[in-house]
Formats: sequence, C-alpha cells, structure tokens
Amino acid sequence: MATTPTSNAGSTYYNINQCRTFQMPLVLNTLTCLSSVDVGGYGAGQACSEVIIYNKTGGVITIYDKNNGPFASGSPKGAGGSRGWVLEDDEQFTFRGITNVNEVSAYGSAGHIQYRAQFFSSNPAR
Repeated sequence: MATTPTSNAGSTYYNINQCRTFQMPLVLNTLTCLSSVDVGGYGAGQACSEVIIYNKTGGVITIYDKNNGPFASGSPKGAGGSRGWVLEDDEQFTFRGITNVNEVSAYGSAGHIQYRAQFFSSNPAR
C-alpha cells in the first residue's frame, strides 16, 4: 500500500505550497484585519508567505501590512496611515514577506474582498 509523503525525502514530488482562498466583507471606512473567520474583522488567520488580494467592493480600498503607521495600539495588525497600497475596484495585487494573512488589513469601501493565501507563487525547482 502506497503512503502519502510528508517530506521530500524518498519522494519525487511533495507539494509544500498549501493554498487557501477566502472572502470577507469590509465595512465602510473600518480597518479590517484579514482572517480565516469573519468575527468582527479578527480571526485565526492563515499561515502564508504571500497573499493575493482581489478588490470586489465596487470602490477603492487601501491595504496595510506589518503594523505600519499612526493607528493606536490595539488596532488590527497592519494599521498603516500613509504606507498603504491603494487598490481600485477589480484590481488585484500580491503582497509578499508576511507569515500570516492576519498581518494584513484593508480599509475603505464597503463590500467584499477575496484573497488567496499561499507560500509562494510557484512550486520550487528541485
């Protein structure tokens, strides 16, 4: 009986790129931390090294990461002031250099955003 590999040792292929896709609502002009559950803008998050965000709100949103900016302590991670990345409606962008989606927050138009958490854009060459 064949077993499923849990490492690259002895295997010709092992997919370590575990991807997850989410959708969550944004409230107008409310800083919202990305998470894997919709509980007041907070949640468990999802481990990843990058997140692709799709703006489907119908308006402009700003994405913040890594606690940049002037928001008060205790606000969602990624609070960012002038260090945000502006996404127009129907635009997408990949944010890299994070360890969890809950390090990223969105602010602006009300509506839904979709995002995909993954460890890298393509499988590594071996």
